[in-house]
Amino acid sequence: MPAGAHAGNLPAELTSFVGRQREAAEVVRVLEESRLVTLTGVGGVGKTRLALRVARRLRSRFPDGVWFVELSSLREPASLAHAVSSALRVAQQVGPSQMAVLVEFLAERHSLIVLDTCEHLVDGCAAMVDTLLRAAPHLRIVVTSRSVLGLPGESCFQVEPLPVEGRPRPAAERVPGDGRAAARPASMGPVPEGAVALFADRAASLAPGFVLTPEVALLCQRLDGIPLAIELAVVRLRTLTVEEILRRIDERFDLLERDSRTGLPRHQTLRTAIGWSHELCEPLERLLWARLSVFAVDFDLEAAQAICADPDTGTGLHREYVEDLLIALVEKSVVLRVDTGTAIRFRMLNTVKEYGAEWLRALGEHGHARRRHRDYYLGLARRFDHEWFGPDQVAWYVRMNRELPNLRSALDFCLADPAEQAVGLDLAGRLAYFWMACGFVAEGRHYLQRALSLVHVPGASLSRALWACAWLADFQGDLDEANDLATECLSQSFSQSDGAAAGWGTVCCANTGLHWGYVPEALALYERARDTHEEGGDRGAGLAYALTGMAYALARLGRPEQALACLRQQSSLCGSWGDIWVHSFGEWVRSLIEMGRGDFLSADRFARASLRAKYLLHDSVGMAMGLASLAGTAAALGDMERAARLLGVGDVVERGFGLTLGLPQADGIREQAECQAKEALGDRAFETAFARGRDLDVDSALAYALADDAVTSHPED
Repeated sequence: MPAGAHAGNLPAELTSFVGRQREAAEVVRVLEESRLVTLTGVGGVGKTRLALRVARRLRSRFPDGVWFVELSSLREPASLAHAVSSALRVAQQVGPSQMAVLVEFLAERHSLIVLDTCEHLVDGCAAMVDTLLRAAPHLRIVVTSRSVLGLPGESCFQVEPLPVEGRPRPAAERVPGDGRAAARPASMGPVPEGAVALFADRAASLAPGFVLTPEVALLCQRLDGIPLAIELAVVRLRTLTVEEILRRIDERFDLLERDSRTGLPRHQTLRTAIGWSHELCEPLERLLWARLSVFAVDFDLEAAQAICADPDTGTGLHREYVEDLLIALVEKSVVLRVDTGTAIRFRMLNTVKEYGAEWLRALGEHGHARRRHRDYYLGLARRFDHEWFGPDQVAWYVRMNRELPNLRSALDFCLADPAEQAVGLDLAGRLAYFWMACGFVAEGRHYLQRALSLVHVPGASLSRALWACAWLADFQGDLDEANDLATECLSQSFSQSDGAAAGWGTVCCANTGLHWGYVPEALALYERARDTHEEGGDRGAGLAYALTGMAYALARLGRPEQALACLRQQSSLCGSWGDIWVHSFGEWVRSLIEMGRGDFLSADRFARASLRAKYLLHDSVGMAMGLASLAGTAAALGDMERAARLLGVGDVVERGFGLTLGLPQADGIREQAECQAKEALGDRAFETAFARGRDLDVDSALAYALADDAVTSHPED
């Protein structure tokens, strides 16, 4: 999260780091002198691994976070700012563009960002990096790419293959009685830091009794010291000796040298190593390898089975074969198994995936596989849309957030192909609740605007995209556009007799009216939306949201008893469905009502209940609203220290997620709390307490705000 010595999102190391200590130290030194360092080198040489090691070494120097952004799955430069914002946990809520939000977020932060795999988006990455570095003087960036960005002040570090040096002496001691070589014969001396050391380290866990021999160095030399090629070769120790591996790979190199006279030798080496592994796979393993290349980053077994299996069970790759074949590819190090702690995922290294994609194109299956991929994630989005207003909202948030790279890939595929754009519109609209409730307002609006600019065929998909985009535009403060989109949605929905879209379009008009300050008019629109949903619209989320809007407008108009009646109906409806998202908005409104009545303990309790749900769902707008209410109740209860700290915590959330709230704050709760706290504490004490809240990381800040005894006590500092 944005503060704290260990803020960030660096992935865990799955294997030991071998042979790059000197390079890591050198990159650290270069990064001290230059704010932009680009690691270049052939695919598979270890650029990403080196960048991550450097980032881990430097975590304590960047109190606002060390962040890893994987870009291989992106195809559109326009999505770069959204991808970086997602990785940095910047709420995509407000601003003329997501780049502007990102710039504002990073402007005063001391952060390090690793942009991984930029070669396919060099121009877009260069423009983004240049903008960020100019706007954020304390920001440093490490880029991994097969080509440089070409920016002023860029320091380039060529990542070379591991050296093959210190070839071991041929003598090898034997373990008495079993005839096997000892793992580290004394006569060999220390294993050198380089390709041989990497081979030995990986071999030790795969082949008990493995011994270093001169053939290991020869094999590493033949593989040009490329780490990925070495790791692929080591896997074969399960079934072959080093001598057999060397003989077989020599045969393939000889074939390559006869058939190819162009290309960089190290590129040929890597392709040879991967190709050799490919040849040693069974035919169905190769087919699965090729089809798995359509995934953006990682995937689960269910997705692999749905997308990669042949629909005709009589021939080819059966669905029931996929799991065993996937396990076989994991054992061959073609696919990596990743345990997230809550689920098992799989992924391929980029170079291995590229090789599979080439085979997929050679098989003539690329377009078909991309459509299968798109159809699977469209089905997932439709299921999410259908089930969101229910008891599994937190689980759905986790799953859809994890699948976001694949959802982006499916959207980009659709919107780039005129024949698929109508499906892209449907997919973007089906994710409406994800965009709004899970902190992706700007990215959702970006995709919906793209889709609406390409497709305008009347129907349910168009009406849904219009109200979803209106909803998002409203919360970004673009009220004129939100009103235009909502009005068009109403026109489309009436002509199509689409009650759900008509209800949601009316809600969006009410939201915009409320933000313009037309509270009585907004109340009338919320009432109309309620009636529309009750008469055949969306009797779940749509009706619950309309009731919440009614309650808020009534509370603003000084009619608390009527507001409470709406909230009772809303609470009953949300409870019957198992929803927490809309219900938590109701609890926030209830906190405002209780504050207006002078029952500040109840107001605090309702605000904390709302905040707890919003935090679970990553609803950053809701979190900021809840924190403002908590600061207000603390000040009203006379706990000015806590009020000031909570205002600082609110600043953590707003800065940490890039927020400037688009919701009206006519009640002035935050401003009143600040005024009361400053008057009671004095400016200096207020700033000290405010800073104590602001200096927390987001998790610690929310834990402080949500503590059950927070009204009467403070946590130990």
